[in-house]
Amino acid sequence: MTLVRRFLGFWYDFLVGDRWELFLGPVAALVVVWVLIGVGIDPATLGLLLFAFIVLVGAMSIYLRSRLA
Repeated sequence: MTLVRRFLGFWYDFLVGDRWELFLGPVAALVVVWVLIGVGIDPATLGLLLFAFIVLVGAMSIYLRSRLA
């Protein structure tokens, strides 16, 4: 059991680290784009939307980090 806990702890630390929003933000962006692809929106528009969403997540993370420091 210890081996499993250490393995999962490694992947959590590797993927999430100390900034959980930088992990969940792009995942949420991909889910939103995936849903919008199913609706039938133009893929070029969705590519720009995905880029904008990820830039927004990064800017939000920097803002929150600077506000807390």
